[in-house]
Amino acid sequence: MLQVRLRGLALDQSNSPVVILEVEKTNKGFGIWIGPFEAEALALAVSGKDFPRPLTYDLFLNTVSQLGGTFEKAVIGQVKDNIYYATLHLQDRNGQLHVIDARPSDCLVLAVKNGFPIFVEDAVFAESSIDLSNLQTDTLQHGQEEENEGFKKFVENLDIEELKKHFRGKDENNESS
Repeated sequence: MLQVRLRGLALDQSNSPVVILEVEKTNKGFGIWIGPFEAEALALAVSGKDFPRPLTYDLFLNTVSQLGGTFEKAVIGQVKDNIYYATLHLQDRNGQLHVIDARPSDCLVLAVKNGFPIFVEDAVFAESSIDLSNLQTDTLQHGQEEENEGFKKFVENLDIEELKKHFRGKDENNESS
């Protein structure tokens, strides 16, 4: 297994959100297309903004914590027909490990909010990886600290309301098709 980290969040040519994951200390990674609501949740998690009331991910994190559980890691373990599958690894208060089927996008939001590591199975990485060194976005810079700051600036400048309007319009167009 290889540890990955969030390198960026972007929109592809058709304006679908893509999360770019990168293997630590390499220029190799892969993209996972996610839904608009998951992209919004991920952008909000990266921004670190607090809300007066808990959002769904916060509710889940708080529930696990109140029950004495801890998040160990997330593993992207399989890809079939360009759909990625992940598992969330939790430890309960008695030390018992629980592996829960989860969407990679949910694992990413939880990992950003809670700080646990994300891994990808070697076979998935071998099948999906690309060279990211030529990837050009405003969020990608050299050096991890600069990169994190660049991504945070991207998210801070992201207009969530505009993103919502964009995806609502896209959903309405899809419904009429």
